[in-house]
Amino acid sequence: MVVKRRNWLTHIILIALAVAILFPIVWVVSTSLRRDNAAFSTKLFSSRISLQNYKDLLFPEQNVLRLLKDIESITTNSMPYTEKSYDALLAKFRDDIEGLKKYSIETKNLIQATDKEYENVQQFINENSKDLIKSLIENANLLKEKSKENEPDEEKLYVALNVLLKEGKLKKSDVDDYFDLTKVDEYEKVWEGLFLDLSDNISKKEDEIKVIENQINLLKKDLDFYQSEYSRLSGIINDSIYPQFLSFKETLTVALDILKNSDNSVKAFVSETNEMEEFERIKNYLEELSKAKFTDEFTEFSQLISNLNNLSEEILSIWKKYPDKSTSKYADFISAIKLFNLKASKQLRESVDLIKNFSNVVDKYLEYSNLLSVLTKELEENKLKLEELISEYERKKLEIVDAERFVYSVILDGKISSFVSKVEKYNLPKDIRKTYFAIKSLRTSLNNYLSYVNDETRRKEMRKFLRNMDWVESYMNFEKRYEAFSEDMKEFVEEFDKYVSNIEEIGPNAIKSAKNGIKIRISALTMLFPKIQSDYPAKLASNLSLASKLAVDLIDFLPLKGANKSLKEIDKRLFRVDQIWKEKTEHHLLRWILNSVIVAGLVAIITTLVNALAAYPFSRMRFRGRKYGIMSLLLIQMFPAIMYMVALYGFLSFIGRYIPILGLNTLGGLIFVYLGGIAFNMYLIKGFYDTIPSSLEEAAMIDGATRWQTFWRIVLPLASPILAVVVILSFMGTFNEFVLARIILQDVDKYTYAVGLWTFSTGPFETEWGLFSAAALIGMTPMVILFLSMQKYLVGGLTKGSVKG
Repeated sequence: MVVKRRNWLTHIILIALAVAILFPIVWVVSTSLRRDNAAFSTKLFSSRISLQNYKDLLFPEQNVLRLLKDIESITTNSMPYTEKSYDALLAKFRDDIEGLKKYSIETKNLIQATDKEYENVQQFINENSKDLIKSLIENANLLKEKSKENEPDEEKLYVALNVLLKEGKLKKSDVDDYFDLTKVDEYEKVWEGLFLDLSDNISKKEDEIKVIENQINLLKKDLDFYQSEYSRLSGIINDSIYPQFLSFKETLTVALDILKNSDNSVKAFVSETNEMEEFERIKNYLEELSKAKFTDEFTEFSQLISNLNNLSEEILSIWKKYPDKSTSKYADFISAIKLFNLKASKQLRESVDLIKNFSNVVDKYLEYSNLLSVLTKELEENKLKLEELISEYERKKLEIVDAERFVYSVILDGKISSFVSKVEKYNLPKDIRKTYFAIKSLRTSLNNYLSYVNDETRRKEMRKFLRNMDWVESYMNFEKRYEAFSEDMKEFVEEFDKYVSNIEEIGPNAIKSAKNGIKIRISALTMLFPKIQSDYPAKLASNLSLASKLAVDLIDFLPLKGANKSLKEIDKRLFRVDQIWKEKTEHHLLRWILNSVIVAGLVAIITTLVNALAAYPFSRMRFRGRKYGIMSLLLIQMFPAIMYMVALYGFLSFIGRYIPILGLNTLGGLIFVYLGGIAFNMYLIKGFYDTIPSSLEEAAMIDGATRWQTFWRIVLPLASPILAVVVILSFMGTFNEFVLARIILQDVDKYTYAVGLWTFSTGPFETEWGLFSAAALIGMTPMVILFLSMQKYLVGGLTKGSVKG
């Protein structure tokens, strides 16, 4: 007996792979069917299922806004109605007006029916008020049971109360109903012994840190100011003063050289007044500058000032002892000094003030930087000390954490008791707001208590009990949103009817005037557009969408399920109202798919025919270059088409001038580009031809068949599997190609499916995942049909015999 071993690991791996592979497909399908926006939903699968995405893509409805745009085109004799006769325009105008009236009547009927369902929900809540309140009380009592804590000893309890009161987490009014406040005062000294010094030290340390932080902030502002001043003055020194001082150095060097190399052979008249006094004044400026402080950035400039000071001192010492002041050399020296005094006097006087200011800025900046470093270090030390104090404080608090949890459990218990006593008297839905505020107060107390609970399971259970009460908030908001929407929508439709009546009255005359060349824009039509495009989304659609979503939430949250049918009807009808009035973006999905089918179909057929013919010689014939010819083609095709896109773009731009059907922004030009990739498919077909025995062709040729007949009637039928593969690969590759199509095609109506699908991920469709998913699934259809239709060739071609019986 053979015992089969069950390999569980293999089964588990296969199941995991199946889930991983199928999950994206299931998600795409479910997303395409859901009415809520998958981009903002927390649910993987939605109960709000609809085929609306497919309807919008395949059979777009002429809703109110589209009819109004159509009427505007008719009454102004614009595209696509410019060639229509008056009678045809008038008939179309009346059809559109009737469409608007039908939508108005449908909206009124929907609102009326939805109001009845809303009343049914209200009636259900009212009839089952006791049961609903009972469910709230049950959940509150479950919270009460879960929040019971063991009572600590009296000292720890009242010390914990003192801590919570001193920290500001509780007020005396919060606890006076549950604890003896006189004992709180009695145990205050125990609290002081344990926590007062620490608490005061923490407060002092926090105050010190705040003071230091304020000082640091002020210092940083001052440093920013001095940094900006430093940058400004540095720029002046580098750009203006430094180059001028370099020229001064050159002038003084020349003057010193003249003074040292004295020649008394040539006498001359020398006019000298107060040049030496002026030079001495300049030297004093240089001495002042040499005392200024500079940063390392200005080492060269500081050295330059020192050199100028030394040069001036040397010149002055020689000048005072100069023996003969009536020579031509001395005259040249005085001339150079006059020129130097003239240039340097004003410049050095201004430079002294600027560089003094610069030196002060540097001093202040260094002073404040050092002070900032000291304060920063002090701040870090104080923060570390504060952390130590807080750690010690928290360590001591750990001793009373159970007591603190008990305090909050007592408060929660009291809140629950108060909550129960209140809601028992309420009648829903009349007292829904009171019930909501009672739950809100209960939630605050529960959150305070849970902050002390470490058991995650217990926390989740208690939060679950609280979430079971969330339907109260959902119902309160649903009531508020729906009533506001219903009232506003009725007024909106009544006003809309008045505008439509006005348009209906003036429209025929406007059409006649437009046909005679004078276009009249109907005021009512012009005013109606912003009301629907702006007022409806801002004032009505927000309340509608929230009411619709809350209705669905109530189906999940409401403890009793008797109102589910009415809530579903409300959601369904509100969705229909939104479809009538919302602005929908135009798209051309069917046109894009048709473009792709045309392009991919022609490319697949032409590629297969060309490859079938081109591969035959490489397989059956012998000629020079046969061995390396196909390899060369394969080598060329290794480079992606995007590499020569610039050349292709230029070529299509050029050829489009003479053959427009093959130019840019044409399907013909795109087909022409796609036909370039044939080498790989040729290699595939050639390999398959090699497996077909050549003796079959030789036998046929002996019987009188030509080479063409053997190729057409024997080789091609036997090669049908590989030809089917080439057709499928070529079609799928072309159908899904994006980059080249995006570059070549500019007009929206000429987009291929891949480019069109890309538009669903940008602009107005950016978060419309339902439309995107539906468009993706619709776009699969041509490829699925092709694969299924070619399947018989894939299998049948492999089993066909080559000779008869």
